[in-house]
Amino acid sequence: MGVELTGATVENLWAQARELTSRAVAEADHAALRRALVVAAVAGSGSDVATFRTLVEEMARASVKLAFADPQPLFDAAAALVAEDDFPAREAIVLAPTREPPRPPGAGTPYGVLRPK
Repeated sequence: MGVELTGATVENLWAQARELTSRAVAEADHAALRRALVVAAVAGSGSDVATFRTLVEEMARASVKLAFADPQPLFDAAAALVAEDDFPAREAIVLAPTREPPRPPGAGTPYGVLRPK
């Protein structure tokens, strides 16, 4: 049994998720990105699946900028918070990290990819 959110509430939550995502990238704040995902998951896709998908893809790009080695578990956990009947939102969250090109081994480490001599 879930609580129906009004359109204005969903848009408000999306705005908060965007703000948290921006803060995460600007301040290298991993916790802010986690909060953004939770807020977006709770808001769900509302009546605009395309806008929600764009929002979640922004978060996936932020996870790459923040050098998450594997953001998939983070997005999977957020998808578990989506309302049971909001399949488009769950799909958007789970698939968002897979839309980015794979990162080379060692990316995001202080030394990058080490090559043998």
